[in-house]
Amino acid sequence: MDQPKIIVAVRKRPLSKKESKEGQKDIVEVQGNTVVVREPRVKVDLTKFIEEFNFNFDAAFDQQYTNEDLYQQLVKPMVQAALNGTKITCFAYGQTGSGKTYTMLGDQNVVGIYTLAAYDLFQLISNSLVMSVSFYEIYCSKLFDLLNDRVQLVAREDAKGQVNIAGLSETKVHSVQEFQKTVEMGIKSRVTGQNSVNQDSSRSHAILQINLRQQNKMIGKLSFIDLAGSERGADVVEYHKQTRIDGAEINKSLLALKECIRALDLNKNHTPFRGSKLTQVLKDSFTGNCRTLMIGTISPCHKDAEHSLNTLRYADRVKELKAPQASNSVDQLTRELMLPRQYIMNNYLFESPQAVKSVSPPKLFDHDNADLYQDEIQIKSNRNSNLKDKYDELIQQILDEERALKKAHRDHIDDFIELVNDEMKMLQTVDQPNSDIEEYVDGLDHVLRLKIEKIMRLRKKLQSFKQHLMDEQDLAHQCQTHFYQKPHQN
Repeated sequence: MDQPKIIVAVRKRPLSKKESKEGQKDIVEVQGNTVVVREPRVKVDLTKFIEEFNFNFDAAFDQQYTNEDLYQQLVKPMVQAALNGTKITCFAYGQTGSGKTYTMLGDQNVVGIYTLAAYDLFQLISNSLVMSVSFYEIYCSKLFDLLNDRVQLVAREDAKGQVNIAGLSETKVHSVQEFQKTVEMGIKSRVTGQNSVNQDSSRSHAILQINLRQQNKMIGKLSFIDLAGSERGADVVEYHKQTRIDGAEINKSLLALKECIRALDLNKNHTPFRGSKLTQVLKDSFTGNCRTLMIGTISPCHKDAEHSLNTLRYADRVKELKAPQASNSVDQLTRELMLPRQYIMNNYLFESPQAVKSVSPPKLFDHDNADLYQDEIQIKSNRNSNLKDKYDELIQQILDEERALKKAHRDHIDDFIELVNDEMKMLQTVDQPNSDIEEYVDGLDHVLRLKIEKIMRLRKKLQSFKQHLMDEQDLAHQCQTHFYQKPHQN
């Protein structure tokens, strides 16, 4: 039987001692390959009720399963396939604090998937095979080598359509201990940031590649990707500008990744690799003889219900294991934006009735006014969609202008160094006997004019960039007002 190209699994972590002490309730149950979330909700009239959501996956693991159990069931068969030339990719996705790092890296007492794979590889490979490790991160569409002092890298596509990362270092490892030491060194260099979920949230995608070569010929390749924390816009909108830009770029890359994996699973002719830098550098992982595993990690706490549901929806939409359900445009917008429902209700953006199993959303209008109300829903949906598109375009423009401004600044410095050298030569010449003072004056005037022109040109780019940063702040405030406006208290 042929193995599936894409496997989507979900792992639920246990309640921590701190969460249990705080009285947090476990609202997530794993039933076979189905994950059930029972979220406490409150109607407009303050009546409490439980809303139930069901999601089906290829595999689901509750808190009783260990890293070893998950590895044996899902990852080990892929490790063995890598020795036969299959390109293996394993993603960990979820909110900060949901168990991504524990699953991938483990802790002081438990080994993670990285190390378990290394154990098996060293047992399976022959003496003729050489194992090397590359470790880099993608932060705001820029690549940095985590094993080489965070040197910035460049991804280039050759004439054959293969994407190569110029300058990426490789470290040969000869034992599991060397492997662990190399990975730990790279992790210390990774970018982190602050949001409402965690004071030390990963703000970059980290890609660990294990290369197996025989006489300089690539035999097998395994890529383990620890994706950036999947916090919603609500969790970064109150933080500074860079955090908001980070969040927008992360969301863009996650959406692009979802589309690539769905295209892979559905055997589509076109896969949108260019949707983000992440999917571009992983192009070879989605083509040819390849297998992909996505592990979604979720928290069981009722306070993290929104985050857990967003992770489950993302994983569910990646493969769409269940039969497609009817969805209106408002529900589509809601899911794409991954907005918190308590705020959505205030903006008349309701969850699709098909998503609710145990109860229906509270009835807020009469049938006599249904048409008028639906028109209002559609108007607000279109307005929010246009606002989101405008914000996404502005963020992309800011990222592009940032790269252009930095390049222009470097060119400006190079040009000024040349002009300074010219000035030094003019001074040396004018100090000589019988020098032409008028030639010196004309030359200095020419140099100063060039300096002014170059400064004004750079300053124009700078002013434009500053204006767009101010526009982003205003637009972020509008998004906060429209998407995350809390209900008025009576």
